[in-house]
Parts: sequence; C-alpha cells; structure tokens
Amino acid sequence: MSGTTQSGTPISSLPLADTVSPTDTLVGVLTRNGTTQAQQVSVSVLATGISSAIGMDDAVTAAQAAAAEAAAKAEAAGENVSNAITGMRGKANGVAALDSTGALTLSDGDNLVSGLTVSPATQTATATLKPLLTLDGAAKVRTSEGDVLISDFSDRLPASAFYTDAQGYIRKIPAVVGTLPADVTLNGGVYMAGASSLPVGLSSNGGIVMTDGSVFYPNTINNGGVLCATSNATGA
Repeated sequence: MSGTTQSGTPISSLPLADTVSPTDTLVGVLTRNGTTQAQQVSVSVLATGISSAIGMDDAVTAAQAAAAEAAAKAEAAGENVSNAITGMRGKANGVAALDSTGALTLSDGDNLVSGLTVSPATQTATATLKPLLTLDGAAKVRTSEGDVLISDFSDRLPASAFYTDAQGYIRKIPAVVGTLPADVTLNGGVYMAGASSLPVGLSSNGGIVMTDGSVFYPNTINNGGVLCATSNATGA
C-alpha cells in the first residue's frame, strides 16, 4: 500500500501489529453506495463482514442445526433402547433384573417383584439360592427327573433322610443318631424325662423332654422343641 500518513511517514514504513483484538480499529478507504472515503473500521466489524461474505454464518447455523438434530436422534435412540430393555426386564426370554439388594426380580404382569436371592459362597460353604416368593402347592420345583409340584415334593424325599414333624413340616434327619434312656416315658405322645441324665441334645423342662434338633432319636419328632413320638413309637 502506497501513500503517507498525515505526518509524512510512508505507510509502508509503519510497524506491523503482532496481534489485534475485536475492539482494535483499522483505518482504510471504503467505497459504499458510490461514495469513497477514509473510515475507521473495528476488527470485529471487519470480521463480521468477511464472515457474511464467504457464507460462514450460514455454515455455522447449518452445523448447529445438524448437531442439534443428531443429538435429538441420539437421545431418542437411547430412550428407545432403554424402554425396550425396561419392557423386557424380569420376563421370559427377556433380561434379568435386580432390586436394590441384588435379588433377582420377576414380573407379576404389572410390577417387578423380588423373587430370588443368592447367598454368596464362602471358603467353607457353597452359594445357595433362596426363593423370596410365597409358594403354594401348585408351584413346581425343577429336578433331574422333571418338574415336580411342591405338594408332591415330599414323595420324592427318602424316608431314611427326612421326616415330617407334627406341624407337617418336612425336616432333615440329623446325621447324629442317639438312643433314649430306658426310663424315658411317653405321656400323650410327649416324652417325659426319667431319673437318669438325658443325652446330648436333650434337656428337661418341667419333666418334658426338649430337643435342640442336633441329634436324631428314632421314632421321635421335634415338635417346636418338644420331643414327641411318631405313630411307630411305643411306651407308657
């Protein structure tokens, strides 16, 4: 650019600016509507004019619209996936669902209900499953021989390992088997202690023989802690 400043210094001899800010002002000759004159132009006004001239504003607007549309589609897709998974939780051929305690939940048709919890394995015990749902006689338990009704489950248990107490509960026969003292008697199906000492696992409460269930005595049942006779027992 040729010419001089008002002081007579050639414009080409002026120092070059290293940086500019939006509020800096440039001096230039502008022609607008047929009129040419020297004007001051701020850097921000010049940048806006250049951006508009090359279509930068339209490009930015289009990019923002495309980004917003992509974000909306991604959000909708994520919501659809979430809804699909929610609809499959706890259902057959669906996905497993856990409650806040880690128990497996199942759908009852309307809501998810905690149905099964797992006791983790330890160094001395294997992991166990514990049903949380109330089961009736129509419920089935899967065995190696097929599904068995709970009401028929007792028929599958060996009599040598299990017995039914006075309340109808099936109980496992303890591994330790004992023998009752000879002076223990029966009174209305309840065993009564004699003069001799009772063996391990038994105690006397007002003469009534009590059991902690740790030792099995043939022909007896544990009736809420009271040692009672089965139908096979005989005595006074």
